[in-house]
Amino acid sequence: MKTGVKGITSYIQNDVKKYRVDLVINRKHYQKRGFTTLESARKYRNELEEKYKKTVQVNADDIVRTYLNSSSIRETAIHHNMSRQKVRKILITEGVYSTPQSIQVNELLDSGYTTQEVAEKLSVSVGTVNNLASYRKGEYDVGDK
Repeated sequence: MKTGVKGITSYIQNDVKKYRVDLVINRKHYQKRGFTTLESARKYRNELEEKYKKTVQVNADDIVRTYLNSSSIRETAIHHNMSRQKVRKILITEGVYSTPQSIQVNELLDSGYTTQEVAEKLSVSVGTVNNLASYRKGEYDVGDK
């Protein structure tokens, strides 16, 4: 049942009202059940959100700066403790890095094609399309622009 508080729902267990906290960050789902008061659930969610907010914020400017200094996606990924795919995606989004294939992928996505349609049209896998696509609004937090 909804509680009016984002990410907190209530449920009945053994005739006792309890609360469940849900938080999704970067496609990872965190859930904890069994809170006996709404206030304790809210406090836990705020603490969890604050903890993970710091770890998921990506400062795109720092990544771009590192890449421009090193000219290496691999070195940039190592420096920022990220995967090469994520670094590449941020660089594509920021307009610093592109390949003919990434340009094609993003043009097709921008014109309304789905990921699956782009993959079929270019004869590549959906994973390749996802790796070469720029971040879409609301999909990821890539820091301040």
